[in-house]
Amino acid sequence: MKKILLLGGFGFIGTNILKYIDAFYINEFSVIVFDRSLTHPKGISFKCVKKVYEGDFADKSVLRLVFSQHKFDYVIHAVNTTVPSTSVNARFDVESNLLPTIDLMDLLVEFKTSNIIFLSSGGAIYGEMIDSIPHKETDFEYPKSSYGIVKLAIEKYLFQYKELFKIHPLVLRVSNPYGAYHYSMKQGIINLCLVSATKHKEFIVWGNGEARKDYIYIDDFCSILFRMIKLGITDGIYNVGSNEILSINYILSQVKHHFPTFSWSNTENRKNDILHFQLDTTKLINTIGEVKFTPFSEGLLKTIKWLRTQEF
Repeated sequence: MKKILLLGGFGFIGTNILKYIDAFYINEFSVIVFDRSLTHPKGISFKCVKKVYEGDFADKSVLRLVFSQHKFDYVIHAVNTTVPSTSVNARFDVESNLLPTIDLMDLLVEFKTSNIIFLSSGGAIYGEMIDSIPHKETDFEYPKSSYGIVKLAIEKYLFQYKELFKIHPLVLRVSNPYGAYHYSMKQGIINLCLVSATKHKEFIVWGNGEARKDYIYIDDFCSILFRMIKLGITDGIYNVGSNEILSINYILSQVKHHFPTFSWSNTENRKNDILHFQLDTTKLINTIGEVKFTPFSEGLLKTIKWLRTQEF
């Protein structure tokens, strides 16, 4: 059985990864979770989780303890202390995300752990899409936010450590995931719209709503992640998106279709927002084969069904 260290295991993506392992790979993977809390904030339990370590990602001593007690086949780095909209303090971004990740890489080297999967960002890394041409992994990067700059810096250091110390970094530049187990009130427009709709609160839209971006249902991301792991793909940079490009106005209209009283108002766009982006996933599909993505209409219904079981 392979052992995974999941950093940020009780966040949105981490929770879905754990649920996915429970559903499909319970006899193949066991997981050690590192998170800010010893228990999931919503009290969810996971069969695949063997131990949980509580701590601050910036505290190298806690991570050292984790590595000293376990030998890992994979480390999945899903920790981030900021989101693009709150990424206004460059020093905090560096001190809470970049420097701790460098400490993490030093621990990988020290404890001879080779495989690290870093969940980067599709939109924040590349910057604005030019001439409606989808971003390729080989494109030059123009991040507009400190969040994107730090994500890109982490990528660069991962591949420097590959050259110096022979670690194997797999970087996944993920588009905008949405779906169940999303509790953040800071990012994720689809989930935020639905929460506002269920609570009968007006939703605030930054900009005119014409921004068009790639959105991916979270189960599809988990499927791609584990397909790559099972295929032994442990190195390189890959865009991960659905190629279903949606405007904010379209998302708003679909939410209103399900919640007729849902309303919104527009305000000035934020300076560090990426307005339009689409990921070229040719490299991903050529590597793992065709992927059957969940259509937005279906993913939205599944998310609504989950949301109606929750209290926010």
